[in-house]
Amino acid sequence: MEAGLKNKYGPWVSGEDFFNRDTEVRRLTELIDDGNNILVVAPRRVGKTSLIRKTFRRMEKRDRDYLLFVDVQHCSTPEDVIVATSLVACPYQALKDKIFDVFSSFWKQFRENVESIGSGELLEIKFREGLGGDWQAKGQKILGNLAQADRPIVICFDELPIMLTRLLSRSKVTEYEPKRNSADVFLTWLRHLMGEHQDKLRFIICGSIGLEPILKRHGLSHTITQLRAFPLEPWSRETAEACLNALALRYDLKWANEAQRFLLNHLGSYIPHHVQMFFGHLYEDCRRRSSNLLSPEDVKRVYQTSMLSTRGHAELADYEERLLRVLDRDSVTLALDLLTETAVTGILEPQTAHLLAQSLLLKNSDAVLREVLDILQHDGYLEWDEHKKAWLFVSFLVKDWWKKRFSQ
Repeated sequence: MEAGLKNKYGPWVSGEDFFNRDTEVRRLTELIDDGNNILVVAPRRVGKTSLIRKTFRRMEKRDRDYLLFVDVQHCSTPEDVIVATSLVACPYQALKDKIFDVFSSFWKQFRENVESIGSGELLEIKFREGLGGDWQAKGQKILGNLAQADRPIVICFDELPIMLTRLLSRSKVTEYEPKRNSADVFLTWLRHLMGEHQDKLRFIICGSIGLEPILKRHGLSHTITQLRAFPLEPWSRETAEACLNALALRYDLKWANEAQRFLLNHLGSYIPHHVQMFFGHLYEDCRRRSSNLLSPEDVKRVYQTSMLSTRGHAELADYEERLLRVLDRDSVTLALDLLTETAVTGILEPQTAHLLAQSLLLKNSDAVLREVLDILQHDGYLEWDEHKKAWLFVSFLVKDWWKKRFSQ
């Protein structure tokens, strides 16, 4: 087996396994160098996290910036985000000193005896204690100190949309306004920091669910107008073909006539994860058959038996589950109905969408329908076809999987 591109899908990828995004890496680097605060806008599974990590690794070689990748998907409060940022910054000695400076007045000899703090878990506890319920002032001090570092700092908040959905979640109606106010305060605070420390601190926001629809739903869109959108599209068909050829070479497989075209036609949209997942199932099928030839018949069979079966469920089920994270219960029901109608009939016409919304007897059904369609389009489920005057699934794979799962 020759060295080369490995078929990794699921986690973020690096090195030679990061395939054909050099143009995007260069453009993202340019935007960062120009002092932009960036919102990465992309459908699921196109490689947002891999792109940012690859960009950071290339920027590290220049030795000109501090690069902080902060995963906030497990955070649920502004305090959590500040603590996570502090922990990621601490491995840089120059940044550690600036963070400890904020807390030194709260813990005697904290700076001198930092080694005695011990594990990262204990350090996290100490940071939380140091915030002392005053996250805005102390967080501003931390970021202000970091802005005085000897190099500019780039901070990526990965999965910030998930953090915000957790912050905004509530079990009682009376909880909503305080939670919305907390989100507004946090985002306004973050916006202020971006303006105050231009060129010194640059932020990247990304996530597996769209930030804009969440904020629009809660009337908070004004808090991100300072972010520059960076669209990241699925691969072109040519790039998907090149990836499949590289994978076949790596795993010593051969494409029979039309086999690769059949695979790509089944996908419709060339989301990197889906391309590599399909190849992975084909490779396992070849191993079971002790064959190294991929035929059109193999592609058709594996598509039905693996890609659309329970074996593909874990990878594709998140298209259903993520709706629960961004929509309330009534809106989720409507979204499921709209997607199922589109999967079964092939198209979703405006009149049908209105009838489905009305059948659920929703309050303000037109407004709910607009919100749901906005999210389904923003997050890459559906797209508007001007010729057919209807919505269609972007991905044939997601359409077929959805039809098989929900058509009954």
